[in-house]
Amino acid sequence: MNISEIRNTIKAIFVEKNKRIIFWYDGEKEFEDALPEIQLDDVKVVRLDETGAFELKIEIECGDPCQQYILYSPAHEPPPQDDWLFDIRLYSHTFHADKASIVLRELNLDNQSIRAYLKKRGKFFNNKDRFNKLKKWVKPNDKEDDIDLKMLSVITRSDQPELFSILMKLFESCCDGRSFDEAAASRYWRDVEKLELAEAFWKFVSQTFGYAGDIKPGLKDFLLRIFATDFSNQLKADPPASLSHFVIQSPSHSMNATVFLSHWRSNINHFRQFNLISAHIADKLKIEDLLISFEVEELLDVMTFEAVERRIISNLRDQIISNGGINFAGVQEAIKARLDGYWATVNLDDGTPANLYKTVYSALETAIQLFTLRAKYHDGFSYPNAEAMFKAYAKELFRFDQLYRNFSERCDRAENAGWDVLKSLRQAVEEFYSVWFMDQLALKWGDFLDGKDGLLNKWRIAHIANQYDFFHRYLQPPLKGSGRNRVFVMISDAFRYEAAEELEQVINGKYRMKAELAPMLAVLPSYTALGMAALLPHKKLSFREKSSNVLVDEKPSGSLDLRAQILSRHEGAAIKAEELTAMSKDQGREFIKPYRVVYIYHDQIDAIGDKASTENQTFDAVRDAIDDLSALVTYIINNLNGTRIYITADHGFAYQDRAPELNDKSVLNKSGKDFNKTHKRFVLGTGLNKSANVYWADTRITANTDSSMEFLLPKGTNRFNFIGGAKYYHGGALLQEIVVPLLTVMQMKGKHLEKSEIRQVGVSLISACKKIVTNITRFEFIQTDAISERYKPITLKLSIRDGNELISDEKMLTFDSASSSIDERKKSTSLTLKTGQQFDNKKEYHLVLRDARDETEYERHPLFIDIAFASDF
Repeated sequence: MNISEIRNTIKAIFVEKNKRIIFWYDGEKEFEDALPEIQLDDVKVVRLDETGAFELKIEIECGDPCQQYILYSPAHEPPPQDDWLFDIRLYSHTFHADKASIVLRELNLDNQSIRAYLKKRGKFFNNKDRFNKLKKWVKPNDKEDDIDLKMLSVITRSDQPELFSILMKLFESCCDGRSFDEAAASRYWRDVEKLELAEAFWKFVSQTFGYAGDIKPGLKDFLLRIFATDFSNQLKADPPASLSHFVIQSPSHSMNATVFLSHWRSNINHFRQFNLISAHIADKLKIEDLLISFEVEELLDVMTFEAVERRIISNLRDQIISNGGINFAGVQEAIKARLDGYWATVNLDDGTPANLYKTVYSALETAIQLFTLRAKYHDGFSYPNAEAMFKAYAKELFRFDQLYRNFSERCDRAENAGWDVLKSLRQAVEEFYSVWFMDQLALKWGDFLDGKDGLLNKWRIAHIANQYDFFHRYLQPPLKGSGRNRVFVMISDAFRYEAAEELEQVINGKYRMKAELAPMLAVLPSYTALGMAALLPHKKLSFREKSSNVLVDEKPSGSLDLRAQILSRHEGAAIKAEELTAMSKDQGREFIKPYRVVYIYHDQIDAIGDKASTENQTFDAVRDAIDDLSALVTYIINNLNGTRIYITADHGFAYQDRAPELNDKSVLNKSGKDFNKTHKRFVLGTGLNKSANVYWADTRITANTDSSMEFLLPKGTNRFNFIGGAKYYHGGALLQEIVVPLLTVMQMKGKHLEKSEIRQVGVSLISACKKIVTNITRFEFIQTDAISERYKPITLKLSIRDGNELISDEKMLTFDSASSSIDERKKSTSLTLKTGQQFDNKKEYHLVLRDARDETEYERHPLFIDIAFASDF
């Protein structure tokens, strides 16, 4: 502070504080020589070292009551008992112009006794930017430790002035973006040492974590101990001998290690650096080798190292393979616990759109569902007739195909990212699906196809619509009316039944929409040209002479334009799905305006699956088809005011990832035969001979064609050739090929609208914990609704907070039970309080539940914390 600033400050004191007398103590004699320059109008400057106290006292109290004084002393402020002018000082203003006093004043600190401390921290205050940042955090009643902590926060550029934030920034300053460099010096730590705050830092660390270092404290050594301690805390066994000397022994201090790492992992700005540092320390401590000696159950709570996740997954995978479908309860509980854990929920920054651990755990869950379903049919498939088996497939057996597809999707995602962890399980699933399920299903279904009374000789199933009756049965009735009812038909090539069932769930999870799925019996052979023609309005179907091309009422039907011409005679139109969705709302409404029936053609699955080069992507194509059709339904209902939509397919398909072998090929005697079309799953022609290894049938029966067209099908899952790929196939009579979906989607209105509302399941706290008396407290919750199409799962983050300040670790729980039993919908977790801080036993703290998707608060329950009460007993 220069002379001019001092002069202005003193003026302000006289005027603004309405003081007549100012005591100025200059113990360092910084301004003694400059005192003559402090000249103010009508203000008398008196040196206390040159004027007697008694004389001055008489002058002030008996002299001019308006006279203003500056009483300067080149000494420190005396204690009251030694100050003859103390009574005057009480109603005057005491002024200091030394740097510490200026800092004290500018920080608006109440505690005058910390000038010596502020002087000691002079290096920090030499930087204006640091000083200004500190001002934002300092409070009037702050003491030395409070200010030290805030100084450390300024130096490390922490989010908050508290130790956990400081530690995160210090440790992260040794990361270069993709790795942690143990040899790198922290730029923040250099500043801490330069500004002489290292001693204060280690004091805070010692108070919070009980760490002082064996010889001398160090950041890297401290980091090892924090991670080793957290690992030990969560391990349900004794820590390995090679780690035990790193573990912080004091229970209260060691709990803070776990709370700190929980905060670090859950911090959206810092979790990536946690991942890098965790990986480095795991490698240094040889965690992967140490995990071999532990059982999965002992590791379930450990979130410290990513290697734990890999160990658990490998073990659970092996348990599933060796279990044989008997009892997976323990494995399922472990999966659910880990799915709520850190490594399965965090963004791993590995270039994949979804967390791969979550993907792998979902694959394990799907494999369990598959093997559990298999156990239900351990003795194979037994049905009295084709009707019973067809309906059994539509009711439950389709789940084999659906689960196989979902499992394969997740395996593909993991393998494409370079993860081989699921390969052995995939082999086991493939063996079960391709060898057991497909063969058993085809064999039993084949019993109902052939012979005089076989399905191929009548091709009808009671109470099941034939595909060729689709228009007459479902569209004609609403179109007969005099109103302007408009019907939309979405036909997705090869969209099989199990995929439609998944789409049904998706649509029923949307507001204002209701979907109902029913099976239809496809035409045979189940190929595109015949299936597409069968779905059009017609009086008769026939074949062009010596061709597989299908005529609809004598009109060709093999292209979109030709189908549009057929539909135009029924006030209808045809359009590709991508062309319709490319239209704006107004364009779409203008397009459909003249029509009462709109056929929308979608080709995703067959376009990918029916080519050797892309058939491996079949299940990705199914996923895209489900997404496309869901979006198209929303577009029609929201933009085009559609109220009724039918979603169906020309045929289904079968897919086996196992490459076919020679015995999967049926030999076809072609000599002298007049084939109109050859395909891997059928041949069309005339004069075809029956034989033991094929089915013979006529389209007049299986497709209700007006003209006769014979065809042959290979039995079981066999193919006539492998041209165009051999894993994906259709055209035959397998249930996967001929059970085609009819998904009816309606817009809900009026009194039914409320029933279509989509809600998340409710969650309630059931453990009546109003007072916390230990550092670790368990809370129990109940999911009040079972999940369904209209009730969706919810994932909650649970923590204990002081206002919004996190004072415990943070856990996640997912409530996703579909059970009708309340007991099976209960979940519990433990939260660990941060130790070493004083909790006011009369203050209200809160158990806070937040939605994990967007951090919005779900519930807040008041709690009182009385740790001291517990220690008294």
